[in-house]
Amino acid sequence: MKRIILLSISVLMAAMAVAQPQPDAEYNLIRRSYKTNADGTMDINFRKEIKLLRNRAITAYADKGETFITYNPDFETLTINECYTIMADGTKVVTPENAFVQQLPSECTECGRLNGIRELAIVHTALEYNCIIVLDYTIHRKSDRLVERFNFRQDCPVKRYEVRYADGQTQVESNIAQTVNDPFMPVQKDFDVDFQLGTFPTLVAEQRIPEAERVLNSLNTADGKAFVTAIRNWVVDYVHLNTVDLSHLNYEMTPAAEVFSSNCGTALDKTGLLAAMLNQAGFNAKIINNSLNTFGDRPFQVEVAIEGNLYRISATQKGELLTEAARADAAAVASAPVYVDQHLEWNPTTITDGYVRIQLPNNNGFNINPAYLTPSRTSDVQARKVSEFYHYTIDLPKNAKLIGGDVETEYTRSGLGSVAISIKQKGKRLIVTRSLQLRKDVVTPADYAAFRQMMINWNSHKELLFSL
Repeated sequence: MKRIILLSISVLMAAMAVAQPQPDAEYNLIRRSYKTNADGTMDINFRKEIKLLRNRAITAYADKGETFITYNPDFETLTINECYTIMADGTKVVTPENAFVQQLPSECTECGRLNGIRELAIVHTALEYNCIIVLDYTIHRKSDRLVERFNFRQDCPVKRYEVRYADGQTQVESNIAQTVNDPFMPVQKDFDVDFQLGTFPTLVAEQRIPEAERVLNSLNTADGKAFVTAIRNWVVDYVHLNTVDLSHLNYEMTPAAEVFSSNCGTALDKTGLLAAMLNQAGFNAKIINNSLNTFGDRPFQVEVAIEGNLYRISATQKGELLTEAARADAAAVASAPVYVDQHLEWNPTTITDGYVRIQLPNNNGFNINPAYLTPSRTSDVQARKVSEFYHYTIDLPKNAKLIGGDVETEYTRSGLGSVAISIKQKGKRLIVTRSLQLRKDVVTPADYAAFRQMMINWNSHKELLFSL
C-alpha cells in the first residue's frame, strides 16, 4: 500500500510539454487549522476534498486513492472526523472500518526504539471518475511546539486552500495551478508557508559517552583532521538515518548513548552523537543551529576545532573537511570563468576498416542535453551565468583525415550569450576550440528558442570521425 514513485524519461518529457498537463485530479478544498489550548496542548485539523478526474488518480501509485497519516501515540491522538466518498451520481459512501490500517512507518522499520510511532493508512473506497474524496482529521498534541513548512502548490490544481492560524488569522488562496515535474524550472518560492509555535530547547553537545570508546580507539590516528573525518564517516555509515518528522518526536534530541546503542537516529540525533564522539575523542565540538527555532533552514552541523582551525561538518553526508574560508574560496572557483588548454592523446575507437572516431572530453561545465528541451516552452528555464573556453590539440597519424573537413560555427543571441566551435586539421595536428558564454541565470520564454539552439550547438561536434 506504500506509495511507489515512478520516474522515467517519457514521464519527464510529458511533464515538460508546452501547456499545463491535464490534471489527474483537482482539490476543491484543502484546509489546515491550528489551535493552541490553555493547558499547553494544541490541535491540528486537516481537511481535503479532492475530485478524481483520470484513471491515474484512482490507482494507488498516483497517491490519490490512499492517504497516510503519521503520528506518535505517546503524545499525539489521531481522530478521524469524516471519511467518505461522494460518487458521481451524488451517492455518499462512508469508508468502512477495514479500510483503516495501522502500520509502522517505513522510515521506522530499522529503528527499534521508534517502533511506537504509527502510520494510519486509509484506503479510500467507491472510486470512479468525478467522485470526490472527503477526509477530515484532527491530531491533538500534548505539546506547544510545532514547526510548519509547506507550499500551497500540489501536484494537481487547488480551487481553494485555507490556513487558519492559531492567532486567529486566516489565509486563503484560490485557483492555484498544479506543480510541474520539470528539472529545469527555477525554484518557486511563491505560496511558501513557514511558521512555528511554542518554545524550543537549546541543543547542547554531550561531552562523553563511554560506550563509544572501543569505536574511537579503532578509528584513532595521529592526524587530527583524518581522525575527525573517520569519526564523521562512521556516524554517516553505521548509524541508520531515520527521516521521521521531528514533530512526532516533539523536537527532542535523543541522548547520544541511546543513538549509539540503537544504531539509528534522526539527523538531529546523529548530529548530537557526532558532537559527543568528537568531544569524547578530545576535540572541542558543539552543535551549530543549536536552537530549533532555525530548524529546516539548513541541515544541523557540528563545529569542531582542529589544530586551530574551525570546521563545520554534517552527520549525514560525507565530503572533504573545509574551513568556512575554504568553502567560500571553493564557491568562488565554481563560479569563476573556465579556461582549459589540453593536449589529448590520439586514442581512437575503430568503427570499421579504415574509419575511426574520437570523443572529446565531457567537462564538468554547464550543459543541458537538448533532447530534454521541447521545441517550445511557456515557462522559465534555470540556467547560470558561465564563461567557458576549451582548447584541445591532438597529434594525428600520417594518413588520418577529418571526415567532413574543418568546422567553423558560431551562434550568438544578444543579451543571452553565444556558442563558438572551431575544428581545424593542420597537417598532422588537430586543433579544437570550444567556447560557451551565458549571461543569464534564468532563461525566459522569449529567449528559450535561442537558448535551445545554443544547447544543440554546444552538444554538437563532440564526436569526430577520421579516415585512415
